[in-house]
Amino acid sequence: MGYKTFGSMNIAVIGTGKMAAAYATGLAMAGHYIYIAAKGNSKHGLVEKMARYDNVVFCSIENAAAIADLIVIATLPEHVREVAYWLGDVRGKVIIDAIANISSSGDEQVNTSGAIKAITGSQHVVKVFSTRGYEQLLEPLFRKKNVQLILAGNSKKAKEITKILSKGLGISHFMDFGDDETIPLFDQLTKCWRSLAEKTAQKNKKLNIT
Repeated sequence: MGYKTFGSMNIAVIGTGKMAAAYATGLAMAGHYIYIAAKGNSKHGLVEKMARYDNVVFCSIENAAAIADLIVIATLPEHVREVAYWLGDVRGKVIIDAIANISSSGDEQVNTSGAIKAITGSQHVVKVFSTRGYEQLLEPLFRKKNVQLILAGNSKKAKEITKILSKGLGISHFMDFGDDETIPLFDQLTKCWRSLAEKTAQKNKKLNIT
């Protein structure tokens, strides 16, 4: 895949939750062709949400991965291994791991990027975390840098392509967290940030009510 393809890429978005919907919507609005797929072909009302876009198609995971220039995985962490097997031969493709890596229903902490790399054989996997909605929590750490997307992983190619793609979504400030060895710490940090954000939202809601 060359950089000239960024005008309009074929992008597979695997998942149907809020994160998958956000990526699918943003990338569709940026002019890319989006192929949405999910484990068990479950759409959870996403078909209706995406009906306004003529550049969005729902299909199987296998077909989405085969067509795609780039793959975004935004499933539940406990589904990542099965999804990775369904992708087929994607060894030469960039895979964005956008999974919210909180504890699964079985309380198992899944190294999602590690699982994706091990099963698919792709060396171009990047773990990402969007700080949108968490800016106030992150400000003491990043001060005036206004970091909007944090990336982790070994692949420089995956990171650079993700940055270029993200700029089309209005993201302009990035932080490289480190290589694959930093991902367990990355997951713990993002888990803490999400927990803090939820507690802050609950506290603010109570204050508004009273």
